Amino acid sequence: MKAHFGVLAVALLFATVCAQDTSSNYLLSGHSTPLASSFAHQFFTLASQRAELANRTSTQVIRAYEDRAYDDDLCERDISLIRDSINNLEEWALEFPDTWGRLPMGLFWGHTISMGQYEECVAASSTHTTEIRGQYCLASVNITTFYQSVKKRGEEFTRISYKQTDPEIFELGICIPKTCSASKTDALLKYAITHFYGQDVTESDFTMVTETRCKYDAPIELRGIDIFAIIFFSLIIFFMVASSVYDYIQTRKGAPKKPLLVAFSVLTNAPKIFTVKKVNNPNVIHCLNGLRCFSMMWVVFGHGYMTFYDLPHINRNKFYTWVQTPYSMLVQNGSLCVDTFFFMSGLLMCWGAFREMERTKGKLNIPMMYFHRYIRLTPVVAVVVLYIMSLYKYSGAGPMWFKLGTQDKRCADTWWATLIYVQNYAFPYSICISQSWYLAVDTQLYFLSPLFLIPLWKWGKKALVPIVIVLILCLGGTFATFMLNDFTLFRVQDDHVDLRQRLTYYPTHTRIPTWLIGVIFGYFLFTRNRGRQIPMSKPMVLTGWFVAFGTMLACMWGPYWRILPDTPDSPLIEGAFFEPLSRTSWALSIGWIVWACYNGHGGLVNDFLSWGFFTGFSRLCYCMYVIHRIVQLVNAARLQTDTHFSNYDAILRWWHDFGITLTASIFATLAFEAPILGIEKAIFGKPAPKKPTPGELARTAPVAAAAAAAELEPKPEPEAEPESEAKETKTEIAPVPTNEENPSKA
Repeated sequence: MKAHFGVLAVALLFATVCAQDTSSNYLLSGHSTPLASSFAHQFFTLASQRAELANRTSTQVIRAYEDRAYDDDLCERDISLIRDSINNLEEWALEFPDTWGRLPMGLFWGHTISMGQYEECVAASSTHTTEIRGQYCLASVNITTFYQSVKKRGEEFTRISYKQTDPEIFELGICIPKTCSASKTDALLKYAITHFYGQDVTESDFTMVTETRCKYDAPIELRGIDIFAIIFFSLIIFFMVASSVYDYIQTRKGAPKKPLLVAFSVLTNAPKIFTVKKVNNPNVIHCLNGLRCFSMMWVVFGHGYMTFYDLPHINRNKFYTWVQTPYSMLVQNGSLCVDTFFFMSGLLMCWGAFREMERTKGKLNIPMMYFHRYIRLTPVVAVVVLYIMSLYKYSGAGPMWFKLGTQDKRCADTWWATLIYVQNYAFPYSICISQSWYLAVDTQLYFLSPLFLIPLWKWGKKALVPIVIVLILCLGGTFATFMLNDFTLFRVQDDHVDLRQRLTYYPTHTRIPTWLIGVIFGYFLFTRNRGRQIPMSKPMVLTGWFVAFGTMLACMWGPYWRILPDTPDSPLIEGAFFEPLSRTSWALSIGWIVWACYNGHGGLVNDFLSWGFFTGFSRLCYCMYVIHRIVQLVNAARLQTDTHFSNYDAILRWWHDFGITLTASIFATLAFEAPILGIEKAIFGKPAPKKPTPGELARTAPVAAAAAAAELEPKPEPEAEPESEAKETKTEIAPVPTNEENPSKA
């Protein structure tokens, strides 16, 4: 059986079934074709013979996936007609076998898919009076037995974090008439294989063809939610145009403008995004804009690699040597970026709350604080959820769409949890917007913040004692979780990645330490440092920068040696200590950068992070964070050709993903985020100068480690117009959030 299956895997299913007649007469006859002996051609001959032998007289109609109607009798008739037309060398019929997948390149380098030609298949149609249309299916061929029989050259990949395993299936693109159901096609495919290699080759309980991986060109039937989405987006565009026209007319007249009527005006909102005014205000921490923007780019970079891994690479196994390179740590350990955002979120939460309580003599309007937070963050999230559940399914098609274009199915039952920010606990394995777990954590921390902020305001340093105790208890909880579940250092030899994420990556209580460090830092910065610069000797400044950068390098590349093949296994306690302490150490290092820049000890670092370009860019970061994964998934799922795995190719994909995300984010900011600010201001008046809105202050986002999966994302709220930065003493920060993927892997 093994021998038969091996021949099947590499010779029959992926390439040629019969030896071609190489006689010169045959080749020059005019009736020869290099494809005539391929398995794709032979399939139609064998399938039609099976139908004739069965001599069926009853019609069996199957209604299944997405209300497709199939007729087995018509399927057999169509296959026979295709066979006859192929023998007659009719072009329309030759397109059917022509679109099948063939011999894969790089099978032993992990290239286990031969997609064929999707578009040619679904466009195929007969020129006869009998209508025959093509249907593309991505079949799964079991190659487990074959690979087990291969004599491996060595076990060099057994010690890396993402273990290389023998492939179990080969995916083969096939083209059949659209009248054929998946069960019928599965039976015919098994019959053709059995004809050449006997009954012992195919497994009766293994399904090669499923409805979910078959597609034909059918008329689009819009659902209710699709119609609603089209009307909704059309209305938004209409409001933008109408509001802009009103704004223009009133400006030309020199007449006053009603705030509600210019809420959607591009002429009013665009300058708020792109106009940058450098203000010298003690309440504005300029370097946070640069930190936010770099973190956002890191997020897109990390998530991009995560998606890049899932593409149909002809050299996919290169990934297993790539993870052993120092460069890969930027992705594998890129989740540290999220701790930057949690730190900034805590800092700005404390800073903003203290400004509010300073103005109101120690009082917080907690209900209104919560309302502003929700109303400012949710519209963009809700719009993305609406798009995923409606128009997303029409954004692409093809073999990879079967594999990666499934985000709408994740949202079917979990969308509501995303809109109330509990998805990290309610559905940790099927989050609708995968990276939105960060939004849930940050929002939950925001709702808990009065428990920490009010005592800090009233009792000052005395309140730090219980806060530090909470911080230590949460660190201990992460440590205990690692020890009890046998989680290992940096996912090396970790077989529990999904569980590890659910228990230590997504939960709010595991993120409290980093956030509380930001709160404590914000307390001291506001009460002891605001409005003045603390002098420090040059040796002390250099020491601070050396320690901070050294700590960040240790957090980022410290685990690298554990990934190398010859490194011994790490004890459980090593990972249990490293996970929580590396994140807090990273946050403390970010704290030094912020403190040094604020106090004039940042030098070139502060000049760069405070660059005006980052101020404008940071206003788009929140929308970029919410949108970027959808852009990446659509771009990846639309692929219909093979790809190549390399850092250069990944960076090229990062640039085009980033560019499209940036463009979409500009539209989303002008269409949803900025108008909400305008409407809010028109209804409630100008937002309170010292309102504590961490979401609005900390626009942050996380990164996902490509193969180990953690999707991060801090959120940025809509920024106030530039001139208000000085008047309202707003602290500027940017929103941002990389294994679905992948992200579900993240």
